[in-house]
Formats: sequence, C-alpha cells, structure tokens
Amino acid sequence: MPHRLLAAATGMDEEILLAGLRAAVGRRLLVVLPDADDYEVRHALLRQVVVADLLPGERTRLHARFAEALAERPELAAASPAVAAAELAAHWDAADEPARALPARVAAGLAAADAHAFAEAAGHYQRALELWALLPVDQAEGMDRVDLLGRAAEAAALSGDTTHAIGLLEQGLGQLVRATEPVRAAVVLGRLGFHRFRAGAEADALAAYQEAERLLTGAPPSAERAGVLAGHGLVLMLALRTEEAIPVCQAAIAVARAVGARAEEAGALDTLACCLDVGDLDQSLQLHLEARRLAEAAGADETMLRTYLNRTVSLELAGREWEGIDDAREGLERARRLGLERAWGSLVAGNLAWGLLQAGRWAECDRLTEELLAGDSWGAFLLHSARGALLARQGDFPAARAQLDRSLALSPTALGNEAGLSLAELALWEGRHDDAEAAIAEGLQWCAQRDPDGRLPQFSAPWYPLALRLAADRAERAAPRRAAREAAEARRQAAPIVSALERLAGQEPPVPFPPVACTLLLAAAERSRLEGGSDPERWRVAATAWERLERPFDAAYARFRQAEALLAARAPRAQVATILGPAHQTAMALGAAPLRREIELLAQRGRLHLEAPVDTTTAPKAPSSPAASLGLTEREAEVLALVAEGRTNRQIGQALFITPKTASIHVSRILAKLGVAGRGEAAAIAHRLGLDKR
Repeated sequence: MPHRLLAAATGMDEEILLAGLRAAVGRRLLVVLPDADDYEVRHALLRQVVVADLLPGERTRLHARFAEALAERPELAAASPAVAAAELAAHWDAADEPARALPARVAAGLAAADAHAFAEAAGHYQRALELWALLPVDQAEGMDRVDLLGRAAEAAALSGDTTHAIGLLEQGLGQLVRATEPVRAAVVLGRLGFHRFRAGAEADALAAYQEAERLLTGAPPSAERAGVLAGHGLVLMLALRTEEAIPVCQAAIAVARAVGARAEEAGALDTLACCLDVGDLDQSLQLHLEARRLAEAAGADETMLRTYLNRTVSLELAGREWEGIDDAREGLERARRLGLERAWGSLVAGNLAWGLLQAGRWAECDRLTEELLAGDSWGAFLLHSARGALLARQGDFPAARAQLDRSLALSPTALGNEAGLSLAELALWEGRHDDAEAAIAEGLQWCAQRDPDGRLPQFSAPWYPLALRLAADRAERAAPRRAAREAAEARRQAAPIVSALERLAGQEPPVPFPPVACTLLLAAAERSRLEGGSDPERWRVAATAWERLERPFDAAYARFRQAEALLAARAPRAQVATILGPAHQTAMALGAAPLRREIELLAQRGRLHLEAPVDTTTAPKAPSSPAASLGLTEREAEVLALVAEGRTNRQIGQALFITPKTASIHVSRILAKLGVAGRGEAAAIAHRLGLDKR
C-alpha cells in the first residue's frame, strides 16, 4: 500500500497517521518495502486476522474509501495502468457498489488485455458479466453485453480456455437478431467458427463460416467481410482443403485491399502462402514475410505470430530446417513478450520442438516441452506429440505412450501426422506389430480421407517407410520358421503401399520437398528388406540424403540398416564397421536407446568391435549453469530468482507474462526438484547460487 494512497483513503491527520504507522512498524506488524514508499503486512496470517476482525460494514466502508481515492487520483496506486484499474475494480466490488464496479471491471479487463495479461482480463470480464446480470444497464464503457461477451471469449481463448470461449460466443450470438444485425452476427460467427475448429469440431466450424458468408451476401466491402473470408480460408487450409481455400483467400485479399484493412489482408496472405507451398515454395516463403510485414505495421500481433508458425512449416518442407528453428525461436520470444505464449506462441513452440527433435537437439526439445507443458495452451497437442516422439526414441516407452495418447485426446486430427506416426514408430520399437498395424491403417485412412487425390505427399509419404518396415519385420520373423504363407501375406498387405511409393517415386516433376524425397528413399530401402534382399546401396543413398538434410537420427537408422545388409551380403567386417561405428556414436550422443540396442545386437551377431563414444556429440549441449546442474529449466531459473526476491505467484506471473496458475505450477516443480519444503529454503539456495543476481 503506497503511503499517499493510505493517507488519502483514511483522511487522518498526517501526524496521527505517521505515529500509528511508526508503532506498527516498530512492533514488526508492518514492514516498509525497500526502495519504495510502500507498506506491507509482515505475515499473510496476520493480514487474515486483521481482515477477519473487521465488521462487514467497516470492510465495505474502507473499500469504498479506497475506491473513491483511486477514482479521483489514479496515480495514487503507484502502479501500471492495468494494476491500477484492477485495484479500483476490486475496491468497488468489495464495497458492494455494483453500479460502479461494473464499468470498473470492464475498464480493468481492457487495461489487462492491453498489457497482454489475458488470464487477468478474462477474470475481470467474467466478473463484469456477473455484475451485468444484477443491473438494468445496456452499456458499460461504450460496449453492450454482446461486445463484452466477445471480449471475454477472446481473453479466455488467449489464456488457453477454448471451450469457455466457445460458450461465451454462443451466448453472444444468441442475443443478436441476424436479420437486423447481419454484419455483427457474421463477425461473431467467424470467431465461433475458428474456435470450434480448434476444439476439433470441423463440420460445425465450416457451417459457422458458411452462415457468416451468407449473412454478408450483398453487403459492401468492409474489414468485417474481409476478416470473415480470411478466417474461412484459414480453416479450409487447416482442414487440408487447399483448393477450396485459395479462392476464398484471394477474395479476402481483394476486399481487404479495397477498404485498406491491412490486418485482414495479412491474415489472408499468410493462409494463401500455406496453400501455395505445394507448387511454389519460394513464392510461399516470400508471401509469409510479406504477411508478417503487413501484420506488424497494422499491430495485428496474433496474425504476425501465425506467420512464424506457418513459415516454419514451409522452411521444413524446403529442407531448411535450421532456418525454421531460428524463425520459430524468434516467434516464440515475441509471443512471450506479447503475453501470447499460451496461444499462438505455443503452436510456434510445438513446431520448434519438432524441429529440435529432427535436428538432433534432444536436450533442448526435452527442456522446451517440459517447460511449456506446465500449463494449458493451444499447442499442447503438438508439444505432447513431440515429447512423446522424443521419449519413444529414448526408450521410455510407457511415458511416451502417455504423452502421445494425451496428444490425440487433445486433437484427434493429430492422428494423421505427428502423434499417429509416433505411436506407430513406438509400437515398432516395442515389437507390438498388431498395434503398429492398427496405427498405420488409421493414419493412412486419415490421409486418404483428407487428400484422396494424393496432392499432399508431405502428409501421406511419412507413413510408407513405417508400413514397409512393419511388413519387412513380419516377413523376416517368418523366414526362420519357413512360414512362407506369413511372408507372402505381409507382402500382399504392403502391395498398396508399394504402388503408392512407385507412383510418387516416378512422379514428374519429382516431389519438390527434400524431407519427402528422403522419406521415399527410406521407404524404397525398407521395400528391399520386404522383398527378401535388403539392398545396402538403397540404404546408403537414403542415409546420405538424411545426412545432407542434417537429420542425425534418421541417418543413423539408415546406416544401421546399411550395415545389416552388408553383413548379410558377407561384406568385409572392416567395411561394415566403418558404417556401423558412426551410427552407434550418433545413437549414444542422442540417447537413442532402442536404436543403440539394435546396433549393439547387430555388432554382436557380426562380431564387430564398436569404439567407445567420443567426446564430440551430434547434438550440441546447452552451456552448463548452476540452475541446470539442479535440473531446472531456463524458465524455472527465472521463477526461482523471483521467488528469491519474495515475489508472490501473481507478481511472478506479471513479471514473466504468465498466469498465476502457471507460476504456481513452476514453483511446485522447483520445490520438488530442489527437495525443499517451502519458498524460504528455495530462496536460500537461489542466493547461494547467485541466481537472484540474474
């Protein structure tokens, strides 16, 4: 409590007030905060005792006095506009003045949103809606109830609560008469469609956009119309209906340019770039940057962050994964500064996690996913799938399965790509062939439904090497038992995959994406295993391609199979050792336990000597630090430093642009990792390590 606010609210004579404060400080009931003109109750329990001792009338009267003082002189709060607005709203609310609390809550929500504190904004808006129900009002702070419901929905969504956002938007839509307010209803329908898609209700999402466009039929060009069209194009693209999305995006761009709606133009351009990356990657990458420039100029933060999400995908398709990692890092950092880490930032982080995994930077992938899965977020399904894939390749199969199941529970559409692929790979490593077969069948069915014409090989191609690996494993398992029928059945079941592989491999012009081309080479090598004679040359070509793409795990797997094929062909052991040794080093450096085990078993069978691992690693390690030595992530080190300063969870959240709930989760994890009982012991450790000096 600042001294000036205390003096203004109590109205006491200055000498009497100072005498009372001096006595309270002297008896160690209050403390004077260093470098500030503020007082604070020394112990939280004492604060509770004081509050409990007040009569109800006294409590409301005191809150009213503080509210009146702050309303007259907001600068007395000695805080940021968002905090000052929140203080005023809380006092009017506690003073039992709903007519004054309602506009104050709305103003506090707007201020919190401007400060990118979306969880706090959602709380203020929710309380404002509750107060609205008690009062006969039509407007508050220049908005009606439908406007307020829309603001509350966006704040809830940006805090990670999509389900609540949908419910609020549906309430708002129910209060509009579509015939008399078609444009307004269309805008609400557009937002509802976007969040429904994010919740996995694709048909409902598209129906909402179709209804929105129907309401706008015949309406003049406007930013609202451009926004609805841009949103519709985005959802069509995400549903892999790119041919339908392109004309919708082009229409959105034309309308946006006609009315100077730069933010809406940027959104449509970015989606169009995603649709064009199949035919022209260079143009796609340029369009993403143009969309980013427009979004930045228009102050459209969410659209700007979306360009990082989508350009990362395009860079990966172009075989420029390291550029994609750098772009995603920049996007995640910008999302953190904007308070959008749990919304668009978490999706960017999901792409970053997958990029780190593929590039062999597994320690970084581990830290990133552990940190960001500490709270709810839009991209949780991507982060769970990346972590699951990492754990599967590290050999922690039960934990991997739990992560991948969670990813699918959050987003069933992940079945056809990251999570589904990783579940199939996990089952293959575990030798659960029937489960692998089921996962592969579901994934291929998903691809066939989404891309019946095979125009998007980046989605279907990754399934081919897994399917052929499964068939080859079964055929090889049947060979020692001379089970010709089983081997023939494995080849028969793989026949459709072989046909699809041949079609893509012989396509003119060739598949334009280096990662897809590498995947097809890997599938061709697996096919040679299935046909009874694993071809070392095919494996060599596949391994070289993955090495050129700087994907160490995939390259090491291909080298392992190349060595296996060479041994089967009775190649000189020295030659085989030169192939298998580096693959073993990579598996050791990555911590790829299942692959390492297969390599070592092959070496035993072939009587090959594997060198001890050298100091250099495929994946560069992060520099050591006192925090890292205790197992703390970078974000946990930041939180611990703030704990050492005596910050509350709410204050930590404000400093790091995270919610108090997320801050609480971080603190709990820190205490567990440090093996201490409370914040005081944790702060002592932070002081010893110098973390409080960061």
